[in-house]
Amino acid sequence: MPLTPIPATYETTTLRDGVVGLATHAFPHQELTDGTVVIKPAHMGVCRADIKEVLGSRDVPEDRGPLFGHELVGPVVFAGSATGFREGEQVTFNPNITPDRTTGFAEYVLVRGTKEQLDQAVVRVPEPALRDGVWMPEPFACVVHAVRKLLALAGPPSFEGKRVGIVGAGCAGLMFAMYARHLGGRVSVFNRGAARRAFARERGLLADAEVHPLTEATAYGDAFDAVIVAPTVVTPDLLALAAGTAADGAVLLVYGGTRAGDRFPGNGNGNGNGNGGRSLDVDAVRRQERLDFVEYGGKRLGVAGAYGCFREDYEEGFRLRAEHPDAFPLDRLASRRIGMADLPALVMATASGAVDHPGKVLVETATD
Repeated sequence: MPLTPIPATYETTTLRDGVVGLATHAFPHQELTDGTVVIKPAHMGVCRADIKEVLGSRDVPEDRGPLFGHELVGPVVFAGSATGFREGEQVTFNPNITPDRTTGFAEYVLVRGTKEQLDQAVVRVPEPALRDGVWMPEPFACVVHAVRKLLALAGPPSFEGKRVGIVGAGCAGLMFAMYARHLGGRVSVFNRGAARRAFARERGLLADAEVHPLTEATAYGDAFDAVIVAPTVVTPDLLALAAGTAADGAVLLVYGGTRAGDRFPGNGNGNGNGNGGRSLDVDAVRRQERLDFVEYGGKRLGVAGAYGCFREDYEEGFRLRAEHPDAFPLDRLASRRIGMADLPALVMATASGAVDHPGKVLVETATD
């Protein structure tokens, strides 16, 4: 029996036919097996990937499954004997692993798998004050992974002395800016909407000289040594804009959402790999985390991709935050806090375009 009593029923969200609901369900006590971990989220984050799944505009990979409700922090309230976890441990969740799990938008989350899978999927949180200065470890771990992958593919050990352009001032774009600055880069962040630019300035996340309207990107032709494309949806227009800001020999990191069949915008120069002028499959580049080359606007550019993260990326994120809190004020990304009862309406309003909150919306569950 778990040390913390698990009730007969619990609240959980549902996503059916593009509609999010909240209902009370019987707790599946029969699933409290030796290979199950149950987490009671204290905080959950609303991610743009959640919204894309509501809209049906995200390709759900077979090896990882849906993401709806995946950013969470909370204690373990049940740990099967074969999991390697203990009740009471504070944990977060990595959705980029294969074990079965229920949605994170719930009072309780069940994660099932082998001990090896759970060791990657359920990540211990070493930061005792995380409940006070709340930030979501999962998106930061993905950004840490992406930057490390970019540097490994492109060769330089850091961004020291480099100019880094970032397309998108959502949570990912702002985290990329923090990390690039920490590694010695000079950042310029471009975003279409004024609300996100204002949020970044008002929260002290970006200086005035570091954030610009997207329309100003054309004034930065050939300016950047690295360009990170981080919006929710990566379009050919955004890739072309990013390529225009890149210097000859620069690398573009495709981080934002792509779908099967997405191509790098061609300009009749081929892709630099001798494949007969065929355009580059940017979705494959991103998901396979590889580096390919294109010829664009008379320049040779590297195009790199990053996808997901691992436990070591979470651990590096925790280390960075603990050792360099001023460089990584991740708690300032939280723009709004709501309760579970308000979650379905907020998600549906965001999916419809009626609202578009900057930063991170946090969902808080009732605590004893």
